Amino acid sequence: MKRKVKKILTSLLTIILMLSLMACGSKEVIKDSKISLNNDIPKSGIVDASIFAQLMESKEMAMFNGKNDEFTYQWMFIGSDIKEPEDINLLINPTNKNLDEVKKQSKSELVQGFSFNESKELKSKTALSITLNKKWKCSSADIYKYDEQEKTVKKVYGATVETSDNTIVNFSVKDRLGEFYIVASDPKQEAIDKDEKNGNSETAQSETSQSKKSQSEKKEESSLLKEQLGINTEKGTPNEGGKDKYLTDPIPEGKPKPIEWNEASNKVDKSKVAGYCTLSIRCDTLLKPENRKVAISNGKGDMIPDDGVIYATKKVKFYKNESVFDVLLREVQEQKIHMEFSMTPIYNSNYIEGINNLYEFDGGELSGWMYKVNGWYPNYGCSRYQLKDGDVIEWVYTCDLGRDVGCEWMGGKE
Repeated sequence: MKRKVKKILTSLLTIILMLSLMACGSKEVIKDSKISLNNDIPKSGIVDASIFAQLMESKEMAMFNGKNDEFTYQWMFIGSDIKEPEDINLLINPTNKNLDEVKKQSKSELVQGFSFNESKELKSKTALSITLNKKWKCSSADIYKYDEQEKTVKKVYGATVETSDNTIVNFSVKDRLGEFYIVASDPKQEAIDKDEKNGNSETAQSETSQSKKSQSEKKEESSLLKEQLGINTEKGTPNEGGKDKYLTDPIPEGKPKPIEWNEASNKVDKSKVAGYCTLSIRCDTLLKPENRKVAISNGKGDMIPDDGVIYATKKVKFYKNESVFDVLLREVQEQKIHMEFSMTPIYNSNYIEGINNLYEFDGGELSGWMYKVNGWYPNYGCSRYQLKDGDVIEWVYTCDLGRDVGCEWMGGKE
């Protein structure tokens, strides 16, 4: 009898062990492999902590791509922003559970719901790009979260939007618990189209006037970000009028053309110093009484150095294929100067949001950070400017969309 019981237990243990092994074998995980710039998210959605440990050590960037029936998406992780490597499930699912209620409360007909496969809050700062399988007529959007208990929606993230054949929405994400919705900020556009089709010209003209005003205001508010990234603010398609695939305007004759840091030929090689450049970071414009007053009202008066110098001019090294962004990031980290930035994959460049706790809009609605090299303000992002020996990099804070720091093309004079 005892022998029979022992045999049964042994069989059960064997079955349990086999099931465990089968389960482990079916769970696809990105783990213990050399990280690349572009990676497909596995079916399980899980990217192992070892991958993020590699990124943290290398301080490089990596993208993770996923898709579902309603949209494709891309996660962007930057090694220097990873504080604690952990397993992360990156799957995102479409959801329309409370779509009608969100439309009603947000007063927008252009809404797309989504939820994360994992609800824990992200410890690492990351950017997320969602490409919808449809084209929205809008100039901007926000990310809202639906509160299941209160039955209300609340804006949690701002977002940038690019529309071509489809709609691409970019934003930073941390909270992943609950239902989220992309909501277009131009809710009247769809109604306008319907009115025009139905011949209600008087209503259409009135609504169109209001819509254009709203779009104009929003365009002005976001123009600094777009211009610094080299995004053409007019509608167009790649190669139209000489623009590249990121809609960057033609580069002036004699000026360096942008590179794509994620191409193999442009991969940074830190085995040898490639040259030296000089770097400085200043916010002189905030010393002007009218601008300082605005900064103080935004709680940033104490962040402005008395002489406007955040990082005094210094000669620094750079490695093969490094960009303006690479040098800036390394130096502020070494000097323990605060800096916040975000990567927008579709523009293929980092955007500098704040330095020394001075952010865009802290000095007014046309304020933010810009860079120039050898006296020229490039019309593309700092991640796409590849350095050469002797370059002089200057980061400056503008309070007037570049006009107050000598950038004519941002002021619309070129």
